[in-house]
Amino acid sequence: MKASSTQDIKNTLAEVGINKSDNVFIHSSLFTLGRVSDVTPRDIPAALLNCFEHAVGKQGNIFMPCFNYDYPRTRSEDLRSQETVLGYWPEWFRNQDQVSRSGHPMFSICGRGPDAQQICRSEQPEFFAFGENSTFERLINSDSVLILQGIGMRVATVVVQIEAMLNLKYRFNKPFMGEVTLANGQMVKDNFYHFCFPINNAYREDYSQLEQSLLVNNIMKKQTLGRSFIYGIRMKALYEFIKQLTQKDQYALLNCRPQSLYRFEDGKEVSYPAPKY
Repeated sequence: MKASSTQDIKNTLAEVGINKSDNVFIHSSLFTLGRVSDVTPRDIPAALLNCFEHAVGKQGNIFMPCFNYDYPRTRSEDLRSQETVLGYWPEWFRNQDQVSRSGHPMFSICGRGPDAQQICRSEQPEFFAFGENSTFERLINSDSVLILQGIGMRVATVVVQIEAMLNLKYRFNKPFMGEVTLANGQMVKDNFYHFCFPINNAYREDYSQLEQSLLVNNIMKKQTLGRSFIYGIRMKALYEFIKQLTQKDQYALLNCRPQSLYRFEDGKEVSYPAPKY
C-alpha cells in the first residue's frame, strides 16, 4: 500500500468532517497509520498533530484521552507526571507545550488550543469524569468531532458520557477516595468517581452494532488513511443517535440483556432486578 503524505492526511481530515474552529477529540492507533512518505518515523507524532491543527485552524482545539487506571489501587496520583496508558502518541501529546489536563485521576483529558483550558479546567478537580460539568460534557456541548484513527467505536469513551446524560441505569457511579495532585500543583483529597459496570462483569458494553449503524446511516464518515482507516463523527449527532437507539431498547449498547442491575451502596456493589423493557 502506498504511504500517505502529510497533504494526503490533511485532505482526509477534511473528508471525515473536520472544519476550521472545530474541537477534535482523537482516539488513535498510531501504528496503523504506517509510513508517512515525507516524514521520518520519529517525526510522525509532530507531523500528525500539525495536520490536525491545520485542519481546525488557529481557533480550533485538539484533545486526546490521557487515561491511567492505577488510581483505584494507589489512591494517590499526580496529574503533573502521571503517564497515560493509551499509547505513545497521547503520552507524547501530554508532554507538549501549552497542553491543559483535566482533573480526574483515571479519565483525564489533555487539550491544546485557545479554548483547551476552559474545557479541561486543569485548575479544578473533576470528581465525576462522566456526568454534569465534566470535560466530556463540554466536548459534547461544543459539538466536537470524535476521530477514531485506526480503531473502532469500542474505545469511544464519550459513549459513557452519553450513557450518563441519558441516565441509563446499567452503569452506576462508584467512588474512590484518595489524593490527587492537579496540573497546577493543588492537592485534593476526596472521592473521585467512575461511572462503571459491576466488577463481576455480569454485562459489558458492545458497540459493534452501534458502529455499523452509524456507518450505514452515513452519520459517521469513514476514509482510508495509511494502512488502515479513520472515522469522524459529530458528538451531538452521536448523542442523538444513541438517544433514539436506547429509547427503543435500553440495553442496545450491551453484550446481553441483564437479569440484574447494580448500584453502589454502603461501600459495596448491590444487585437488584433489571427492569423489563
